Amino acid sequence: MPGLEAGAAPLRIERLCGGSVNDSWRVDTTAGRFVLRLDGAAWRRPGVDRAREVRLHAAAAHGGLAPRLIVHSAAEGAQVSEYVTGQDWSAADFEAAAQLERLGERLRHLHALPVPAGLGGFDPQACARDYLGRLGSGVDERARAAAVVKAVGEAAATVAQTSTHECIIHGDLVHGNLREGTRLWLLDWEYAQLADPLYDAACVLAYYPPARTRQARVLAAAGLPDRPDGLAAAIYVYEALTWLWRLARGERGRAPASER
Repeated sequence: MPGLEAGAAPLRIERLCGGSVNDSWRVDTTAGRFVLRLDGAAWRRPGVDRAREVRLHAAAAHGGLAPRLIVHSAAEGAQVSEYVTGQDWSAADFEAAAQLERLGERLRHLHALPVPAGLGGFDPQACARDYLGRLGSGVDERARAAAVVKAVGEAAATVAQTSTHECIIHGDLVHGNLREGTRLWLLDWEYAQLADPLYDAACVLAYYPPARTRQARVLAAAGLPDRPDGLAAAIYVYEALTWLWRLARGERGRAPASER
């Protein structure tokens, strides 16, 4: 932690609320304000690839979209990043046209960043299979989950049919990961991927269905073409992966249809 060398004491330590995966702390020192994130148990974060996260977070930070990443230690299960001040979004922001357009503009910037070499692309069905493999044999929803995994593969194929390129996507645009400060910051890059940019728009519309009444404005602001079949399929992918993710964590929720 910068500023805590040679046994110096922090000026402030405050636990940050809102996360269900990791433990995060704000730590102020003479060198600045930082966030210390400690990995939660593996079962709380299925599908997370820390090596991929670090590279995509660093690329987004270099592009001015994410807080600066200071250090990451896989061995310690810890990460230190810059703390940025501001007001976190709420679910109501996703019903405001101006806010959705603002987010779309930030996504356009993100999707234009150079893509790091050597990273594989997003495979939604492989992700779904991983979640399925984490379910215990006694899980009542196992048969339904297997059908959903198959449907995820079909939906991903529909997206791929009209895809033109892969880019960095954030992949988890829940309101707690958006902060209004000196700019609109995108936080928490655990589920970032290299993928079709349409998946970020689909993520927003899957998590916040009221935003679908303004989806044309989101797509326009993000510079995304109108691909109705691809968008519907990508939304299904996020709905299905969210449900499977919850099952893998031992939670329950409303299952998506196994057929779109």
